[in-house]
Amino acid sequence: MVTIQTQKDTVREFCSAWDQLDTNKIMSLMSEDAVYHNMPLAPLKGQQEISSFIGGFLQLASSCEFKILNLVADEHCVVTERVDTFGMKDGSTIDALPVVGIFEFDDNGKICCWREYWDLQDWVARGGPAL
Repeated sequence: MVTIQTQKDTVREFCSAWDQLDTNKIMSLMSEDAVYHNMPLAPLKGQQEISSFIGGFLQLASSCEFKILNLVADEHCVVTERVDTFGMKDGSTIDALPVVGIFEFDDNGKICCWREYWDLQDWVARGGPAL
């Protein structure tokens, strides 16, 4: 049975999978028809598009930390306030990027919609690569 607590646990596991640079684990927590919308960019739809984007990005990263500052949930979604830090293989670091993530779930407890809100100009100013 999918509960608010299981959804919160899934989001924590999802963020941990990013910390481990584990694309397969990330994707295992998402539904086949999931939608990922990084708000500065166009939405990605389905496992293949999302996996290609995440896998490509993580190939550039040497480390990742999704530090959850606040996590709130109701029966419809989980919302995270985070600061994300990325170490890149070129030696650069994108440090403490403020992010709000919103996660919605299907009836099987998989993430079916994931929206991320962050400032693209801030990303670039912190040294983030072109996306």
